[in-house]
Amino acid sequence: MADALERTLAKALTKIGIRLDLSGDDAITPEATMEVLQPVIALLQNLPAQDRQALAELINQCAQEETDPERHLTAWETPETLGLLV
Repeated sequence: MADALERTLAKALTKIGIRLDLSGDDAITPEATMEVLQPVIALLQNLPAQDRQALAELINQCAQEETDPERHLTAWETPETLGLLV
């Protein structure tokens, strides 16, 4: 069972992923988005597979909380975007 810290960090990653993905190219370019995400992805890749899976599940729980269809879809894609899925 995830603790409050883990849930909060998963929610933060989800919200950041949504914001970056749904921002227009005039707000943040795709290249700049990847510059932000690449270090995060690299850190997450160092986690054991079991931890990456657990984080993906927490992010999916956050996705279920999204009521806006576009944000919901983007949230569901976040584990893949962050390289958590093997």
